[in-house]
Amino acid sequence: MAVRRPSKDKWKSKIWYEILAPPELGEKTVGETPASDPELVNGRRVEVFASDLTGSMKQSHMKILLEINHVAGKTAKTKIVGYELARSYLRSIVRRRRRKIEYIGDYETKDGVKVRVKMVGVTARKCHTSQASDIRKIMKEVLDSKVPEMTFEELLKNALEYKLQSEIRSRANKVYPMANVEVRKIDVL
Repeated sequence: MAVRRPSKDKWKSKIWYEILAPPELGEKTVGETPASDPELVNGRRVEVFASDLTGSMKQSHMKILLEINHVAGKTAKTKIVGYELARSYLRSIVRRRRRKIEYIGDYETKDGVKVRVKMVGVTARKCHTSQASDIRKIMKEVLDSKVPEMTFEELLKNALEYKLQSEIRSRANKVYPMANVEVRKIDVL
């Protein structure tokens, strides 16, 4: 006859760590994560909507990607590793009888961070391929001139405040009327 041993509850040995946003985002609490060892917390990633950190509902479709890089006591500190638009928002701006124009470029910021910036523009109506190509060139020109002169923190701030998008949109409107211009994603390489 087999001897039955009492099983250990692994959850009782785990500690909950409070995840804090980085100092440039106000060090607000963004969540909690359980772990049995503090070393296991390092490297975990968290997605947070920008509206939760800034309080502005205009940024409710923007997500900031954070990675835990330091654990002190029961708090886990994070760093920013990316930015992304919500998929539901992207689906809502791309409609029939419009043209979606995308541009992807790799850059190095002033502080040495290598990033991949993905832009998306949506025209007000269908446009010709040559006009879409000209708009893509405008996206490239603006990003080529702006991104190397900014730090990663400034790049993220400009994307959240629509400074990059508004400059591209104002120049692209001379080629063809734009419905939307968005920074779709910023990845740290």
